[in-house]
Amino acid sequence: MKVTIVGGSGVVGSSTAYRLAQDGLVDEIVLFDVRENLAEAHALDIEQAVVHRATTRVRAGSANETAGSDVILVTASVPKLDVELSRREYLGVNLPLVLETIRPMVALSPSALWINASSPVDPLVYLIREAFSLPREKVIGLNRNDTSRFRWAIARTLRVPSTTVEAFVLGEHGETQVPIFSNIKIEGKRIFLDTDRVTQVRREMEGFFIKWNQLHAGRTAGWTSAESVGDIVASMVTNDGIAWPCSCILDGEYGLSNVSLGVPVRLEASKLREIVELTLDSAEQQALELSSTSIREMISSGRAALAKA
Repeated sequence: MKVTIVGGSGVVGSSTAYRLAQDGLVDEIVLFDVRENLAEAHALDIEQAVVHRATTRVRAGSANETAGSDVILVTASVPKLDVELSRREYLGVNLPLVLETIRPMVALSPSALWINASSPVDPLVYLIREAFSLPREKVIGLNRNDTSRFRWAIARTLRVPSTTVEAFVLGEHGETQVPIFSNIKIEGKRIFLDTDRVTQVRREMEGFFIKWNQLHAGRTAGWTSAESVGDIVASMVTNDGIAWPCSCILDGEYGLSNVSLGVPVRLEASKLREIVELTLDSAEQQALELSSTSIREMISSGRAALAKA
């Protein structure tokens, strides 16, 4: 398997390259970045770092050298504007940047699965697919970080190992995300949290974001994102059937269409295999519909911006 990382010298790109190289499931990783010297430095360092455990080739490359990729991860973005800003504030600047950057690569890798990690994830998934007329099973977005934080908050609240927790966050990778409290499982058994514990879980999640923003670190969550991509790629290679949350384009699932948002999915070699439909309670379904409305508004804004360009 060949993986290209667009923005490969950035925090998310380089962290992901390291995770993938460690796993040894990928034959080749190409780091594409306008900062060619930094991409080359990361490639040399990562390839040598894993020499005792994997034979994955890691290299920096031009757009032409991405040809024949099975997976293309898009992490390209303008520099972080302000840690207090909403992810949606990046739409106007990241949309033209992403489309222009990946345009020459689309024809070079006609069978690739595109994974967008650039903000805002959900509208960009939809607009990438629309711009290049890609099949919907060939474009997904990275939003598993929200689910990771939800499981982390549940584990802290219940004082159980996080590895025993199964739970999902659906909807936008952003302000209107929808934690699904009605489908939490611990060691495979479904549980229901009382009002106090639901409040505590929400407080843990909100507290994380507040603390993260107050750090003013000027970086995104690279390690969390790298773990998410690593697990997704492993599922594709091994066809293990594990459901991972990803932003994808819905066509009737959850009663929604013409929008991309986070839902559990199963993947196979270089494509989305199926969307897993959880049974939601009425409040969760309503919240998901509100989230879809918010994302559709961003999609419309993106289209309008492209029309003016």
